[in-house]
Amino acid sequence: MASNAPPRVLCAEGHGLTMASVGERLHLLYELNRGLTSFTDMDGLLRYVTDRARELFNAEGCALLLLDRQRGEFYFPVASERKKVHEIRLATVRFPADRGIAGWVLAHDEAVLIDDVSKDARFFAGVDARTDMTTRRLLCAPLRTRSGNIGVIEVVNPAGEGLGRTDLEFLETLAGDVAQACERALLYDGLRGEVLGLRHACRVAGLCLMAVGVLLLLGAIVGHLAWASPLEELPRRPGVLMGLVGLVSGGLLVCVARGWFVPAQPAGLTSS
Repeated sequence: MASNAPPRVLCAEGHGLTMASVGERLHLLYELNRGLTSFTDMDGLLRYVTDRARELFNAEGCALLLLDRQRGEFYFPVASERKKVHEIRLATVRFPADRGIAGWVLAHDEAVLIDDVSKDARFFAGVDARTDMTTRRLLCAPLRTRSGNIGVIEVVNPAGEGLGRTDLEFLETLAGDVAQACERALLYDGLRGEVLGLRHACRVAGLCLMAVGVLLLLGAIVGHLAWASPLEELPRRPGVLMGLVGLVSGGLLVCVARGWFVPAQPAGLTSS
């Protein structure tokens, strides 16, 4: 008897994924890499990735947990939850980066699939307590960068009984691309801060030079008039020339600070 079920692709552990599932996962990786190339809306890109990952795993939630190194804590910059109230609550949650399965994954640089978190001593129930969520099953993979792990990605309560190594490997691959996106966003945030600092310095230096230039010009004019020298000799006085140089140089610096000669921020960087 002919079957209408979609063809299956066997993984190394013997369980299968539908061809559509494999194709959708590859498409998600493609979209993420294409988004990294254009780099126009990083927040939107990461939210799209977590939304699609949650849908592909048919999970209740998918979230990024980034490491705040200064405070030694995890925080949730992006989360996709079936119940939007959980997203709102997660945005306010922080907890020590050495706690829970996320802390273990971060420290051991190893992805895990936990079928029953209630039986895992590493599970930290504090997040559930603050968000009214109920975590039963969990996939978690580290966000690896060249400078070390910067956080983890979690898929909460995925549906299906056939999850295994193939699903974990897909999440690890996705985590690698997400980590690259986060690393670029953090890098550009740092560069943006440096650019703003340089612009402020240019503005202050420019205004100071312009003030010095005005003082030199006024001093040269007053001195010239005091000596009753011919007016046609005024432009040749050293004070006048130095004052003009100060005014022009200061004006140029102020223009640079206001972004008249260079863009206010790198092209394509509209969100971190």
